[in-house]
Amino acid sequence: APLSSNFTGTRSMLTFLGIIVLVIFVHELGHYVAARAVGVAVDSFSIGFGKVLLKKKLWGTEWRLSLLPLGGYIKPRGEDDYHNKKNDPQSFWAVGPWKRAFIAVMGPVFNLLLPWPLYFLLLVGQPYPDVVVPEGAQAHRIGVVEAAGYSHRVAINMYSSIWEAVTMPRQEPMGIEELGGPVAVYEFTESARKRSSETGDWGFLIDWIAFFSINLGVINLLPIPVLDGGHIVMSTVEGVRRKKLAVKTRNVLNIIGAVLVLGIMVLAITSDVVRLTGI
Repeated sequence: APLSSNFTGTRSMLTFLGIIVLVIFVHELGHYVAARAVGVAVDSFSIGFGKVLLKKKLWGTEWRLSLLPLGGYIKPRGEDDYHNKKNDPQSFWAVGPWKRAFIAVMGPVFNLLLPWPLYFLLLVGQPYPDVVVPEGAQAHRIGVVEAAGYSHRVAINMYSSIWEAVTMPRQEPMGIEELGGPVAVYEFTESARKRSSETGDWGFLIDWIAFFSINLGVINLLPIPVLDGGHIVMSTVEGVRRKKLAVKTRNVLNIIGAVLVLGIMVLAITSDVVRLTGI
């Protein structure tokens, strides 16, 4: 029994980390593709923070897997050279504000679009459900075109369900225990994994990954400095003014943003503690 319990616990943790890595990779890939599309070189692409465990240089970028897989980043060329003193045409600060806003927005956009390919990969090649197949015959499989159509409908339905849940009038104000932090994410992941494993229907896990990715995309679009939404707002202001923000102004805004993000993280962790302890 202890051996079985340990195996289940390991499988649960690997599923949890695998989903986080997938969603973060998709997010950072959006930034990476956008940067390369507008002519900005990317020096490094990392999944995780801290000590680098694996690295490989491809297409001018060092691809890294780091010790703490609870986040990720890309490092565009010349990110620290605010005034582009090196005069590098591939520097992040060599391109205009609208292109920088495009780089910022594409990370969340990739997260928001992830449900479509997820559902497509789940459905393509699967036998049609609820079809009685004569003995010895092969069940007809869902083709590429049908899978694309079905995945579009399922993804749209998911967005509709989320919108209905968000806009539905509440009888009582939201309590802190309803926010959910890392423990809540793990619990939802484990619940979806177990249900998929028990029923053989991996749609439950795919639903959760899609929902989690959408959440990450929406959170990153919040207009808070240090988040993508904050970068989009600052770049938009610079585009309208046709002038960069002063370094000091940008630094102050980033500090304020970091404090706000830290506050959100504290609330999320507090939510986990309140829910688990029943305080």
